[in-house]
Amino acid sequence: MNYKYKLGFIGCGNMAKAIINGLLDSNLLTSNDIFLSTPSIKEAYRGISFTNNNQEVASSCEYVVLAVKPQIFKTLTVDLANMSCKCVISIMAGVNTDTIAKICGCGQVIRIMPNTPCSIGEGVSAITSFNADAESDKFVESIFKTISKVVRVEEKYFDAVTSISGSGPAYVYYFIKAMIDGGVKGGLSFEQSKDLTIATMIGASKMVANSTEALDVLIDRVCSKGGTTIQAIDTFKENSVDKSIIEGIDKCRKRSEELSKA
Repeated sequence: MNYKYKLGFIGCGNMAKAIINGLLDSNLLTSNDIFLSTPSIKEAYRGISFTNNNQEVASSCEYVVLAVKPQIFKTLTVDLANMSCKCVISIMAGVNTDTIAKICGCGQVIRIMPNTPCSIGEGVSAITSFNADAESDKFVESIFKTISKVVRVEEKYFDAVTSISGSGPAYVYYFIKAMIDGGVKGGLSFEQSKDLTIATMIGASKMVANSTEALDVLIDRVCSKGGTTIQAIDTFKENSVDKSIIEGIDKCRKRSEELSKA
């Protein structure tokens, strides 16, 4: 089948725009390869053709990204029935590939869970496939590699993905804020503490990424007996900070499971 466009988007919110920016900035696709459908758009985004007719996108694009909220998706079942695209790509949370395949009547479905740092090209995206062929898998991975690291995960673990990478940026912001506040309490200016905290977070993360040693070993290397770092680590342990984080992640995952069944 000959398609007018390579890739279509139904919905053009922040994540869809992040994906489009990655595609165009990396030259993986051009604006002529993409087609958008969204009722909110008033003018062309980066020169891309657009419409408010979902069926037009569904019938004229080889690949179609569902970039709407799950509650909106439920109202589009008529528009999306019997889609003639080769493959549906979903970035919707809580809607599984089997449901999408049944509603859209499309044999190939690939589900992606990107996170907000994708907007600056530093995200991570979990990916799972439903009846997708090798060509579709390769193409969809190439899309998300322009804005993120791509990790293959079985769909049954997507609620766990939500609790780590999906919601995870908020946990990191929370810890960064506490570190900055701690530095300010010690007499640093906000900007000084912010610069020191962010650089430390980035550097420590890169050390973990590049090390083959266990995290406990890396922690111990910074902690001298009777020194300064051990005072903070011991305080964290006394207050069960690690258990609190794990419990929070667990509650996040369980809430994701509840929403997926709703």
